[in-house]
Amino acid sequence: MGRNGQRQFGNVRRLPSGRWQARVLLPDGRRIKARQTFATKSDATLWLDHQRAALAAGRPGNPERSRVLLEDFAWEWLSHQGHLAPRTVEIYTHQLEAHILAQVADDVPALGEQPLNEITPELIRSWHQALVLDYSRSIAAKAYVRLRQVLNLAVDDERIARNPCRIRRAGVEHHCEQQFATMPKLLELVSVTPERYRAMVLTAGLAGLRQGELLALRRGDVDLGNGAVHVRRKRQQLDSGEIIEGPPKSEAGKRTVALPEPVVEALRDHLRRFVAKGDDAYVFTSVEGEPIDRNNFRRRVWLPATKEAGLDGLRFHDLRHTAGTLAARTGATTKELMTRLGHASANAALIYQHASAERDKSIADGLTVMYRDAQSESPSPAKNRRVQGRPKA
Repeated sequence: MGRNGQRQFGNVRRLPSGRWQARVLLPDGRRIKARQTFATKSDATLWLDHQRAALAAGRPGNPERSRVLLEDFAWEWLSHQGHLAPRTVEIYTHQLEAHILAQVADDVPALGEQPLNEITPELIRSWHQALVLDYSRSIAAKAYVRLRQVLNLAVDDERIARNPCRIRRAGVEHHCEQQFATMPKLLELVSVTPERYRAMVLTAGLAGLRQGELLALRRGDVDLGNGAVHVRRKRQQLDSGEIIEGPPKSEAGKRTVALPEPVVEALRDHLRRFVAKGDDAYVFTSVEGEPIDRNNFRRRVWLPATKEAGLDGLRFHDLRHTAGTLAARTGATTKELMTRLGHASANAALIYQHASAERDKSIADGLTVMYRDAQSESPSPAKNRRVQGRPKA
C-alpha cells in the first residue's frame, strides 16, 4: 500500500463525516466506487479485497463477478444442494425469503439487493441485530448460519476475498427450555388420551421415538418377543401437503430400541385391536385405518388430552425429551442415550461406538420399575375418567 491509503488496485479515504470511502481501478481504466460508505477503515479495505479477488478470478472482459446480487447467488447456492431432504429445502427456502434476502428492518437495506462485494461486516451486524430484536435470537442464529454458508461458496468461487460473517457466536442457538412430563403426569396423559392413540403416546414418552418415526412404524418393525422396536424410516408432510416416507436423516436414526415392559404390553394390545394384518401394516392409524395426519392428530387428539391432563403447551416432541430424561435417571450414559434416541454425534469416534443391547435392556427395565412405582401412587382407575365422544383423528 502506498501513501494515503493508495493501493495498486484502488484506495480508501476518510470523508469529513468520519466514514470511509473505497474505490477500485479496473484494468479497462474505469473506476468503481462502493455504493455505500463504511464505518471503519477495515470494512472499506475488505471491500477492496473483495474487488481484488473478483478481478483475479474474473475472465477478461468480465471483471465484475463479485457484483452479482446476493439474491441471485443465494438461489444458485440452494439449487446446488442436491443432498438435502425435501423438507430441509422447504426450511431453507423460507429462511432465504423471509429472513435473509428480504428487508428485515426499515433502517437496514435488503441483503438480497446488495452485490456480493458490498456486503460488509457492518451491514451484517445491523441485519443480525434487527433479526434478534424483531424476531428472535433463534431465528437470527439459523439465518446467520445459512447466510454464512452462502457466502462461503462465494469465497470458494473467488467472487469475494473473505466471508464478512464474523459475529462471534452469532450462529449459536439458544433454545427455550424444553418441557418435561414426570412419570405420574405421563401416566395421566396416557389415561385421558383416546384408546386408539395411548400406545403411541406411551411409546414416545418411554422409548423416545420421534413422531415421524412413530407414524412410519409398520407391524414388522415391532418385535414383541424380544421387547424391541426397529426404527427404519420416518414419515413427513411437506408444507405443500406432499407426504414423504424415507430413512432417518442420519445413520444414527436407524436403530433398535429396547422397550419397557409397559410399552410392550400396550403395543401387544394395540396390535391386536387396531392394526391390520401383514408386516407392512401401519402400527398407528386413524379411525378409518389411514395413516395419521399430524395436524388432525394435534388438533383433535393431542391438544384436548394435554389440556385435560394439565399439560397445556406440552408438544408431542417434548415426549422425546421426557423419554431421554427418564432414561438418564436410570443411570444411562451419554453414549447410551445417544444410541437409544438416535442422536448423531459431532465426535467422529462415537460413530464407531455402540451401546450394548444388554445395557439398553437394563434402561428399559429401569423405566418399567419407575412406571410401576408411579402407577401404584396414581389415583384409582375409577378416578381416571375415560374421554368419550372425542373427534376422530
